[in-house]
Amino acid sequence: MWDRWDWIFHAISYGVLILQAVIFVVNDLGHTSFQWFFGLTSMIAVWYFPLIFNRNALWIKNPPRTLAYQIVGWILLGGLIFLNPTAMMLGAMYYPILFTRMPIRWAISSASVLTLGLLVAFIAIFNIDSESLPTIVTVTGLILGGAITIGTFINSLIVQSSDRQRLINELSQTRASLLKVEREAGILAERQRLAREIHDTLAQDFTSIIVHLTAAKLGGSESATPHIQQAEQTARDGLDEARRIVWAMRPEQLEHSTLVESIEEFAARWSAENSVRVNTAITGAPKPLGPERDAALLRVTQEALNNVKKHASARRVDITLSYMADLVALDIVDDGIGFEEKNHRGFGLKTMRERVEELLGTLTIESGDGTAIAVSLPVEDE
Repeated sequence: MWDRWDWIFHAISYGVLILQAVIFVVNDLGHTSFQWFFGLTSMIAVWYFPLIFNRNALWIKNPPRTLAYQIVGWILLGGLIFLNPTAMMLGAMYYPILFTRMPIRWAISSASVLTLGLLVAFIAIFNIDSESLPTIVTVTGLILGGAITIGTFINSLIVQSSDRQRLINELSQTRASLLKVEREAGILAERQRLAREIHDTLAQDFTSIIVHLTAAKLGGSESATPHIQQAEQTARDGLDEARRIVWAMRPEQLEHSTLVESIEEFAARWSAENSVRVNTAITGAPKPLGPERDAALLRVTQEALNNVKKHASARRVDITLSYMADLVALDIVDDGIGFEEKNHRGFGLKTMRERVEELLGTLTIESGDGTAIAVSLPVEDE
């Protein structure tokens, strides 16, 4: 936040520097040469340049080097005050530099020492009398105290914000870890379920087939026929069981509906729930694609609309399913706010891409004023 709004402070700093120069010219202090005054003013303007181009965090990481840099600036300030006491207004420029570019303890110590040194030099150079001395010391103490109080307050806000950001980052990492663990647990559970299904059905059917074929091979021609018939029946039962397992992995929406009907039904329900207009269009003649392609296209549609709900702030989504001779294309376009290139690697998008690539298809994402997802899957021409 400091880096984002620092340009305002830079403008104020140079404004104060110009203001004290204007006051000097207007007052026309005859005992001072213009060359020395404007030379020191220009040197301070040049000295300030690195504060514009280097982020605050870079200064905070190296307090000794930052202090050395500050000492140079305060020496220039002291010379300018000697030529023109009005330059004391540059304290509004110098104190914030200390508290925004140094750790709080370094900033308080540096501000105290530099202010004291500047005060002593001011008293010695201008031969301050005993009557004016208490006033000058009091005013200087109030300025320093105010700077320390405000600097400490601002620093506490920065520390609090940093702690909150750290907690947010930790929560995000924990959430990502939990999602990863849950995903891995889900994959493991699904693998175990499939392993049990295969062991209890297909593996036993294969074993039975082997037993019957072996018996047919070892027995005579008369006894072989029943074993072959039993092996054939077992193979048919195993094939039916394999199809059941595959269809068990198929989305529920596709159990009693076609892909087109499933997409239109889901889009209509999603549109009603989220108050976002969804237009669906079908081009070409719909044809069977097989359970894997139907499931992949439906899942991509669901994930894309889920992303629109969470991130896009869209008012309209267009879904187009195109059937062609050798491929099927799915295009999902929204008019939302889009997202940056680095976010293309999100888990949902990664899952969509994996589903499509497993079927030798391609998935393309374009995001700017809205987001467009284009999927194409090759299909056999029947």
